Amino acid sequence: MNTIVTILNSLKIDNTFLVQFVLFLVFFNVIAPILFNKLQEILDLRESKTSKLDSHANDLYKKVEELQEKYKASIEKTHQDSQVIASKKKSEILAKEREILLGAEEKMTSDYEAKRAQLLKEMNEKRSTVLSEASVLSNSLVEKLTK
Repeated sequence: MNTIVTILNSLKIDNTFLVQFVLFLVFFNVIAPILFNKLQEILDLRESKTSKLDSHANDLYKKVEELQEKYKASIEKTHQDSQVIASKKKSEILAKEREILLGAEEKMTSDYEAKRAQLLKEMNEKRSTVLSEASVLSNSLVEKLTK
């Protein structure tokens, strides 16, 4: 026991230490529920707000995913509609071009037939001219040969 007293004296701990220790325990037991309960309430409030914000964030994330799906569906529908419109326009343009080509082909065919008929007529005229002169020419040739 003497050594304990010597150690306490060397640490400059005197008889008031016990009184201070008892007062500390009483103070702690009286003040602790008041302070720690308030601190616990603050921690619980913070935790509830955090979990509410987490659930709110999850709800917002779900809404974002739904809107994203709607947006993608809308884009896909618009793309399909534009493809349908483009194919209709393309077929209309091709039909118009076919009509133009058929008209040009008919015109060229009629022009060809007209020129052909004209050339045949001219050939027939020249043939008839040559055939009508053929008897005169053959007679003149026979005369020259016979002389």
